[in-house]
Amino acid sequence: MELNLIGLCCSQPHLTVYSKLRKMKDGDKIKIITDDFTIIERDILPLVNFFKCKYSVVKDEDKYIIYVEK
Repeated sequence: MELNLIGLCCSQPHLTVYSKLRKMKDGDKIKIITDDFTIIERDILPLVNFFKCKYSVVKDEDKYIIYVEK
């Protein structure tokens, strides 16, 4: 599954990621793309940690890719 959060701000990234992470089962993977590092720090990483998922963050030119696995 892939979530493209490029250009989103305020609560939209948080709500979108929360909804997807909540539905994930063991072994599920998701690729999250954003162009705003603040969203990663403020929204994505706290949620990933809350749901006890593994993750890695990769910078690719002007965007960030977060790979999440439950």
